[in-house]
Order: sequence, then structure tokens, then C-alpha cells
Amino acid sequence: MDSILKTATTMPISISTTTSLTTTDLLSTDIYDPRITRPFALICLFIGSIGNSLSFIVFSQKQLRAYSTFRYLAYLSIVDLLVLYLGLGHLILHDYFLFDIREHNLFFCKFHTFLTYVTTHLSSWILTMVSIDRAIACTIVHLRKRFSSPKSADRIFIAMCLIISLVNSHILFFMGFKEREILSSNSNVSSYKDIIVCTHNTSTAYFQFFEKPYNIIDLFSYVLIPFLIMSICAGIISYRLFFSLNNATIKILANGKTRRGTRRAKQISYMLFILNIVFILLLAPIALGQIFEDLNQEYRYRLFNSITLSLSYSNHALNFILYGVASPQFRLTLRQLLGIVNNDPSQRRRYTLGLYTSTRL
Repeated sequence: MDSILKTATTMPISISTTTSLTTTDLLSTDIYDPRITRPFALICLFIGSIGNSLSFIVFSQKQLRAYSTFRYLAYLSIVDLLVLYLGLGHLILHDYFLFDIREHNLFFCKFHTFLTYVTTHLSSWILTMVSIDRAIACTIVHLRKRFSSPKSADRIFIAMCLIISLVNSHILFFMGFKEREILSSNSNVSSYKDIIVCTHNTSTAYFQFFEKPYNIIDLFSYVLIPFLIMSICAGIISYRLFFSLNNATIKILANGKTRRGTRRAKQISYMLFILNIVFILLLAPIALGQIFEDLNQEYRYRLFNSITLSLSYSNHALNFILYGVASPQFRLTLRQLLGIVNNDPSQRRRYTLGLYTSTRL
């Protein structure tokens, strides 16, 4: 998305003036309100670093990583951590230390921009795959064992990485260029330096591609398609777990283990619903701005840009809190890691039986 979340340093003011603007000028005076972004970047990066790191540790525990849902969430924690450091780390380095990694050399311009797009897309699609995984686990029995398994989750994650990298690979070839600036000149000696201009305005064709088709592809792949799939899967899961229990199923639920397993499956679904709702709420403003706002005039909306940036990065930093609020499994495992839970083996066994029976995760 050619937006403040990803390529604030590459957004043009106009075709004629882009090449003369540096990243420093854009970030400090035209795109953000530093009174909002500076403190937010530090706080959000701190919270997101701790939260995503703990989430990865929790979901990597033996009792959780054996299930596809939690394996996806472990991957999501790592990807969200990368998003925060690529985006907020970039912003902090610029605002506090006047250093822009994308201006350091042309490779960093291309690679940092490429990784920013890849990781943000990947974050959305991992959460989407969690929804698909849960929908299949709840409904299609003959696919459940093959699709909703740890090995399948690993293969799907690798496939998503490859596909998303391929879709964004044009950035590695066409983003940014070097511009030679003459410092002094006389009849005998000239001195100059190379300036990295990290922009997609490297040619008329690429500028038009980036502003039109790719902008639409990015918007759909980052927000709109994941939102649509999540909504459909949420409806399927809701119907299966909360409305389709017939008399035969109710009789089966008389078994204590199965009843507990269904209750735990519902709790995981609640957690998923909350993640999806927060995803939609936090990314809706940037999607609406992308649709209705004239991107070439986006520098005029510093307050709007600062707020949408804050909301967007909060989506990658707050999942830890959502897990803790909505997932008893997450809370229990975290307490065990911190040594603040009852270590009675019989209680742990009863909880585990209730957690993993009935519905494959």
C-alpha cells in the first residue's frame, strides 16, 4: 500500500518535484505530526517487542506448537515483530537520530521497502489462514487431518512467503535511484556526491504502475480480501459451533471430555473473532483513506496520517493483549512459563484434556 504505513519515504508530491525531495524533507515536514508519532513509535515498539516475543515463546511451547492454529499464531508473532522494527524502527531512527536507512545506499532503499510490503501483507494473510484453518477444522472432517496439521501450517506459511515475495519483487528491481549532486566545480576539478532518492518515480511507466494497478493490488491484498475471507470464515465458525448442535451432538456432549473440548474450541473461536474485529477496526481508516484520499495531496493531512499510522502499527503490537484477554490456553501457558500457576499434574492434565479434544486445532 503506497501509504503512510509502508512507503512514506516514497510518496510523491508531484511527478515533477519527487526527484528533488529527500526522505528527510518528506518525513519531518509533510507526512506526520511528530508530536504524535515520536512518542507513539517508542511506546508501541516497546510494547510490541515484549508482547510479540512472549507470544512467540508461548505458542512455541510443546503443548501448543503441535496444533496448526497456534503454529500460525507463532509465525504471526515473528512477522508482526518484523513489521514493527522495519516501520517504527525506521521512524525512530529518522526522528530521533536523523538517520534514514533507505538513504544509506540503493540496496537498503530497495530491500527495506520490499521487506516492509512483504511483512505487512504476510501478517494479514497469516491471520486470514488462522480463520480458514479454524473454519475447516470445524466443518470439513475429511480435510481436517490433512489441512489442520502442523506440517501443513509450515508448508502453507512457506508458500505464502514465496508468493507474497514474488508479488512484491518488482520493488527490488525498480524502486529508487541514484542522483549525482555537484558540490563544487572549477576549470580543473569537480567534486560531487551520490544521493539516494528512494521513490517509485524512477520512470513514467513504473510510477503509473505503482500509483494505479499496484496500489489497488496492495489495498486488496493487505485489507479488503483478508477482511472478506475472515468475515466468511467467522460466519461458518459461528454457525458450526453455536447454532448447529443437533440432538445427536448434544447427546455426544454428555461425555465430559468432548464437552470440555467443544468449550475450548469455542474459546479459541472467541479469540479469533476478537482478533478479526480489531484487525478490521484498526486498518479500516487507512483503507478508507487509500480509497477516498488523493494520494498526491496526502502531505496535507498530517494529523490524519499520524492517527492512521498509529492505528495500523497498533494492529501489529496489541495481539499479545488480545490473546491474554480472549484465550485461557494462552494465559495458562504464560503463567506456567512465569512460574505463577498451580503445578498440580492432575489439574494440568484435566485442563489439557478439555483443551484439545473434540475439535482439531
